[in-house]
Amino acid sequence: MGYVKDELAENNQDVRGVIIGFEDDIKIQRALSVAQNINFYTYKIDFRLEKKH
Repeated sequence: MGYVKDELAENNQDVRGVIIGFEDDIKIQRALSVAQNINFYTYKIDFRLEKKH
């Protein structure tokens, strides 16, 4: 995010970050509590096998 802000973004542009993880974690929550402009998302996977014939 720092590189994007310094080198790629223009002066009037905001830089935002995203963290994607499998599950929530106290370490991530603590880090995010002092970081700005970063959103945290978890993902879910639904996997099924279907027999054909």
